[in-house]
Amino acid sequence: MKINPINNTNKTVPSTNTRNQIPFKSEPEYDTFEKTSNLKDERIMANLENYRAVRDKFGKKLEKVTHDLELADWDFFTNSTDENMQRSTAAQDAMSNLYQDKDLYKRFKQIKEIGLGDKQLDKQIKNIVRDFYEEIESGEELKALRDKQNEIANKYNSYVLTIDGKPVSKAEIYKILETETNPEIRRKAYEANAKAGDVIADDLVELVKMRNEYARSKGYDNYFDYKLEESYDISPQKLDELINGVYSKISDRCSEIYEKRKKELSSAFGITPADLRDWHYGLLPKDSPEGAVNEYFKTKEQIEDISRKVYSQMGYDVDNMGITLDLYPRENKNTHGFAFCIKPGKDARILANLTNNTLSLSTLLHELGHCVYDIGIDTKLPFIEQECSSPVMTEAIAMMMQDLPKTEPILADTVPEKVLKPFMEELKEDEAKFVTHSLRIINFEREMYKNPDQDLKKLWREMKIKYLYRGEDTQTNNEWATIPHFLSHPGYYQNYFRAALLKAQIYNAMKSELGEISQNKKTAEFLKEKLFKYGASVWEEDLIVGLTGKPLSEEDFCNRIITK
Repeated sequence: MKINPINNTNKTVPSTNTRNQIPFKSEPEYDTFEKTSNLKDERIMANLENYRAVRDKFGKKLEKVTHDLELADWDFFTNSTDENMQRSTAAQDAMSNLYQDKDLYKRFKQIKEIGLGDKQLDKQIKNIVRDFYEEIESGEELKALRDKQNEIANKYNSYVLTIDGKPVSKAEIYKILETETNPEIRRKAYEANAKAGDVIADDLVELVKMRNEYARSKGYDNYFDYKLEESYDISPQKLDELINGVYSKISDRCSEIYEKRKKELSSAFGITPADLRDWHYGLLPKDSPEGAVNEYFKTKEQIEDISRKVYSQMGYDVDNMGITLDLYPRENKNTHGFAFCIKPGKDARILANLTNNTLSLSTLLHELGHCVYDIGIDTKLPFIEQECSSPVMTEAIAMMMQDLPKTEPILADTVPEKVLKPFMEELKEDEAKFVTHSLRIINFEREMYKNPDQDLKKLWREMKIKYLYRGEDTQTNNEWATIPHFLSHPGYYQNYFRAALLKAQIYNAMKSELGEISQNKKTAEFLKEKLFKYGASVWEEDLIVGLTGKPLSEEDFCNRIITK
């Protein structure tokens, strides 16, 4: 998952691209781009020149406060002390203050009113004006939201999970749920994790209501819809269309997979499928492909070594390209996995909590995907364009890297072929399960924002029954509050869903040109030249066509699941 400053919006500039022919600018000049005819209008041209000058001057200020905020957030997530929380809050306030310059706001508004003659530049100025508007017109409300979010994060990060009074990490909880066969121990581990949700559930509901009130002041029914439209460039209707389109193609396959899984679990525990409870799920039976592969990971450091080797084979020198790794659990450290872009092109960092299993391997491969993207951005671009083209694009690259243990034989030197082959064949089931887990989270969050006063424990239970095919005895608890995205990245999870479609499309295109990408040192050059170096300076739809030869489609992803 990617961490971004609150006000660092997506920025784009115009381009005309075909496959393998994206016109990159080594200098931040726009004259090489094909313009629409109204750019010939002298007023528009003068406005464009004015915009470039004002934008780039503003970008120099934005660069400093963005760096300070990323660094402060890194310190807070890796060491959640009161002092670091205060530093993070101060850095967020500095970002907020940058967007409270009323004279600069007026200049950007004037530029927006005249227009820049191109849909991409017009979107860029629209986003900038929006950020100024929100801070100047709603600064106090935004600060209250940030303060509340930080308060909840500090409470959650400081909470110590315990089993029988003994502290345990979230990684240890996951390990128990993967390997332990004693149902009572599993129950304690599951409930310990779910209980963490009790610590912040009421606060989260309060935050949701605060966010909704803010969104309504901007003309939206709720904050979920506000984030979709304003931050992620997708309408609620389009998201529904996309989700329903994919699910309709693979729902029958999903049902088959979950019924098969229930039979496997009931056999492992010696009970009937009807007797399965929440804590029974997650077990990797000894004869399961994933469990068999995990036997060959003896230490958590082995996960790090494998990941470094894979990226090296793709042409990345992780140790000498500006990537910092903080990979193992400790007190006061956030228990999830995140990537931080401290300085585009130069300084990217990973927070993780590794243990010795395939889940940790996937996590590290994923976060490294974010980092190589961030490091690959060309620093000659104006700073306002020095970011990934969109959350969907960076997640697509990270998820493509995360898939490598099952799309390519990167574990061939570690795991025997007879063990590895069944593991790799699980990719189809993984993708099907991903769809249902995504629907559970996306639709729960959507309904929570529509009505935060409803019984959210009950809603979470209903979502698990509907999308995970759980029985009526499914637990009713605050497990929902342990989903980190609900706190730190509202409305974000749908980006993973859309990125899943894109990652399959990108991977298929790359493999057709490079062969196995994990075995070709040209992979790094390919991604940098066709995607990374452009940052946010090229329209995303053009980037997708340039990478894959076609617009975004659900075809490649769905074929992974339904093709025999």
